[in-house]
Amino acid sequence: MNRRYFIAAVLCFCASWTCQMLYARKGATVDQDGMLHEQFGFIPLGWLLDLVGLVLLVLAWVRRK
Repeated sequence: MNRRYFIAAVLCFCASWTCQMLYARKGATVDQDGMLHEQFGFIPLGWLLDLVGLVLLVLAWVRRK
């Protein structure tokens, strides 16, 4: 495997895991007016980082020596 792509993929997976953990830890709250507040941005960012990590793993596998 190409080491650069593999390391980048692992970093993307770690960042994705961090986004998912932050979303789970922060949770959702409802204020007095009934408005829901949640950190929704972490969900698509985590999925995007998963996708990028998967693409980088495929590139590392294709470009192996």
